[in-house]
Amino acid sequence: MNRVQMVEVPEQGGHQAQRPQPDTAVVLAIDLSRSKLVYCLRWDGAEQRRLSTPAGLEHVRAVVEQYQGCRLHVVYEACGFGYELAWWLQTHAIPTTVIAPSRVERAPGLAVKTDGLDVGKMARKLEEGQLHGIYIPPRALHERRQLGRTYAQCVKERKRAQIRLRSLLQEQGRLGPLPAAGWSAYTQWLATQSLPPPVERCVQSLQRVRLVADQEAKRLHAELLTVGRHPDYAHLNTALCAQPGVGPLSAIRLILELGDMARFPTAASLPRYLGLTPSEYSSGEVVRRGHILKCGPGALRALLLQCAWAAVSKAKCPELRAVFERLAPRIGRKRAIIAVARRLAIAVRRRWLAALRARDAAPGAASS
Repeated sequence: MNRVQMVEVPEQGGHQAQRPQPDTAVVLAIDLSRSKLVYCLRWDGAEQRRLSTPAGLEHVRAVVEQYQGCRLHVVYEACGFGYELAWWLQTHAIPTTVIAPSRVERAPGLAVKTDGLDVGKMARKLEEGQLHGIYIPPRALHERRQLGRTYAQCVKERKRAQIRLRSLLQEQGRLGPLPAAGWSAYTQWLATQSLPPPVERCVQSLQRVRLVADQEAKRLHAELLTVGRHPDYAHLNTALCAQPGVGPLSAIRLILELGDMARFPTAASLPRYLGLTPSEYSSGEVVRRGHILKCGPGALRALLLQCAWAAVSKAKCPELRAVFERLAPRIGRKRAIIAVARRLAIAVRRRWLAALRARDAAPGAASS
């Protein structure tokens, strides 16, 4: 194991910081990167120690073990390194707060930014109670939700290959059926075209790219439906599928992405998390509302918008269809579907919580 490199922060008067007394509340902030970890420790209302180590869970373990007997609280930013550190800390009963980088306040006009400054500010803000952690999913849920994310990537790659193929032929003066006619109509038209050999080779390459993406998307689609029948998710999947506009695939993707509905205490909190609430700048009697916030997971927001379009088409949900028809002439179809998606999110939350209550009230639920 690489040697742990420590950089102590001297106290006033030049004395080195003492170890905290047992049962002292200690805040440990960690700044993560691919090559190194920077730590800041605070107790008794002041920064007491700062050090850095090479990246690796074993180095975090070495630092944490030095504070056994203290009430340690660890905080770090979620920055693309997953939840391995949080899961390890949770297995050792160490309180852990994972924060979103976008939620950390940045001073306007900040000209100096270092890992040391970031980690020091993070430790101080946690000690002052100014940081709020994000949801840390269980390991099994996090692994399964990757199926839905990779499925969305395959679908996007399939669509991208189709766009490239249409653009290629359009550049060669070949205009096929419009996208609204469907891909099968386009492939039938393409089979009737006589192309120059170089262009034909390019078309075949793009067709193979689309074919691979389509095959992987279908395989992941089937795996997601299998996950939806898993005992851990079957009751929720059935409840969400009862909502018009939400099918089996959308239901399991919502379940895997949202994880725990208890973290949304009010009906408005879920649409706000998805960024479906309008921005507002009001003062006194003047109320100004603008575009939606678009915060939170964009892929999940797009999924809910697809469900909203499905709910209003062919009168699958008369209530949502009535809302859409009432708002569309006045504010336009795009804004109207946002309002429908907000109401759909509230309906999904209501069905989710009702399914949990029904499961808990079922005979034998306590023993299982």
